[in-house]
Amino acid sequence: MNWRSILATALITGIVTVSTGMLLFWWQTDKSELSYNSIKSIPFDDANNKFYIQQVEIKNSGDKPIEDVVLLLSFSDGLIEKSKISIDQAIAYSNEVKSKSIRLLVDNLNPGEGANISVIYQSKSDLSTGAKISLRGKGIKGKLNGSVKNQGEESLIISLLAAYAGIFAFIISRKRGRQILVKIIRRRIFGDKLSSGSQKNTIASLLSIYGYPEKAKEYLNAGLSRQYWIEADLLASEAILGNIRLKNDMIKILSRVSMLPNINKTSKSVVIYNIARINKSLGNDIESDTNLEIAKDLDRLEIESRIEFDPLFSS
Repeated sequence: MNWRSILATALITGIVTVSTGMLLFWWQTDKSELSYNSIKSIPFDDANNKFYIQQVEIKNSGDKPIEDVVLLLSFSDGLIEKSKISIDQAIAYSNEVKSKSIRLLVDNLNPGEGANISVIYQSKSDLSTGAKISLRGKGIKGKLNGSVKNQGEESLIISLLAAYAGIFAFIISRKRGRQILVKIIRRRIFGDKLSSGSQKNTIASLLSIYGYPEKAKEYLNAGLSRQYWIEADLLASEAILGNIRLKNDMIKILSRVSMLPNINKTSKSVVIYNIARINKSLGNDIESDTNLEIAKDLDRLEIESRIEFDPLFSS
């Protein structure tokens, strides 16, 4: 063994030792962290008002349980038409819904647990800012996902990246290492089937297939988890305000989503309902009526409650 091999071995050993120690320190340090994400649709018009859809997700993104979680959504320029809370039934919570605010109180959130709130609200403004969000827990204040980490955490992450960069360089310097790396990358990119991925990845894949790569990137870069029914609402609202090509493409995308084997009954009904909305905006009344009947067969209560305030059908 020459001196270059000895030096390289010592360097790699030192990097692995230091990085392993820092990684263990990171894993073993419990942190309390409460985070949230929010997404708001573009408006779709009624005769007098504009309707918006806003989805807010909260999550215990730390390592410790958090007690007395309070989420307050305040709409200064809008009135709430309908809201829905999605949360594990085993989690104790209560909520209070008023005309301009929603208050959610959760007794306890374990690490990784969270809740979703979806709101349909109306406003006279074309530039509604949506709900003002306040999130707190016992001894902690919620932060928007993507906010800047503190300096200590940044330093630790940088150190880890530097250490593993050395290991990565060592691996790719060898032919066998490069071959294994290429196999891993190919498997990660091409190994998952469309129907078996997450809901976010599925919709992003369909958007890419039908020629909307930039919108697909927005989905993939968003930290917010996605649900088929709320995404159908958002995509349909954009399509209704768009051109004929966009409307026809969104019908194809939503039709593909409705045929996925892992979609539940209510979500499927909402997806097909939104296909009906787009067909209605195209003047395809027969297709729209057919879509509505299929959607009602899946979940009549959900669809009929939507039709009551939907300007496309109430008129």
